[in-house]
Amino acid sequence: MSRTRLGRTATLLVAPSVLVLALASPATAKAPPTPSGLPSALEAPASYVGPISCAKPHKGTARLGALLVATWPATSWSAQRDCSTATSEHHDGRAIDWMTNARKKNGKKRGDDLNRWLLATDKRGNAFANARRLGVMYIIWNNRIWSSYRASSGWRVYNGCTAKSRAGTAYDTTCHRNHVHLSLSWAGARGYTSYWDKTVAGPNFGPCRPADLNWAYRYTKKRTTPCPSYRRVTPAAGSSSLHRTLVAYSGLRITKGTRGPAVRAVQQALRIPASGVWDARSRSAMRAYKGARRMTNNAVVGTRVWRSLLASTAPTNRVSAS
Repeated sequence: MSRTRLGRTATLLVAPSVLVLALASPATAKAPPTPSGLPSALEAPASYVGPISCAKPHKGTARLGALLVATWPATSWSAQRDCSTATSEHHDGRAIDWMTNARKKNGKKRGDDLNRWLLATDKRGNAFANARRLGVMYIIWNNRIWSSYRASSGWRVYNGCTAKSRAGTAYDTTCHRNHVHLSLSWAGARGYTSYWDKTVAGPNFGPCRPADLNWAYRYTKKRTTPCPSYRRVTPAAGSSSLHRTLVAYSGLRITKGTRGPAVRAVQQALRIPASGVWDARSRSAMRAYKGARRMTNNAVVGTRVWRSLLASTAPTNRVSAS
């Protein structure tokens, strides 16, 4: 899945995109609008739910990115990442990087103004009200991190970045000095929080992965209880390099346009050229693979396919969890 670019957006109801870019000249920094008619109640602070799946930006993620660009037209946002390791909510489609640079006066003011708006107490005395209404789980900006689930700790140094600030621009991306990172709850990412629809969202823990695979398949419905906790699946002793790679990415949904190391591993298992892109040849090979095994006749790599590939490449026809 690669980044794409779109022209300046004139609406907040945009389809999920990887990059939204506005070409207008810089404008005076200001806060996003707070919708009228909000309910007196609002969402509880978002609890931490880590990345577990691979998806394009969800509707709420895209709407938040578009909101920021509409408020500050000289900026851009990005969201999607190739699914190599599940280390960020970007993989889930639940995070955006909003591009504004803390080394520049206007850029720092934009980032500071956004975070001031997100964390402000509203007229009813609700702390960090806009962050809660948008489902913001945590923010990283200019060497620091703020988390809704650790709100009492305030802003904290992120990843040793205060010391790294002396290294010039070398760590500007790592330390989020050239962008604001916003990770969202599943409710926020799906776009059904009170900021968007005036309805207070309850808990949502997203999709769960099965015990024998390392990735959840995809989001299909709200889940109000936490997922079971499973140990990471690891390959059995004596596994080939291919099997080890398949185990690492097992469960990840692959469909038209998906790219990256998981795609290459499946292509290798199918014995077709490993381009790393789920192209027409790959889809044709997958239809044949599934047809021979009486699976659904489409080109999507789902849980049944993953289990079949793991079984066929494992040294003892099994994988182990540890």
